[in-house]
Amino acid sequence: MNTLIIFLVRLIIGLSFGILLIRIFRPEWGIYHGVITGIVLVALAYVLSFFRKK
Repeated sequence: MNTLIIFLVRLIIGLSFGILLIRIFRPEWGIYHGVITGIVLVALAYVLSFFRKK
């Protein structure tokens, strides 16, 4: 697959899960916290894949 497609899929899924996790565990927090959590999840996916390849 193209790396751009992989990035977009990871970004969409990461943002969705980030917002979902924040809404489940911290409903009083805003949507921006969910977006930040999703970005962190995507970054962790890339970091873990980097270490797995090494």
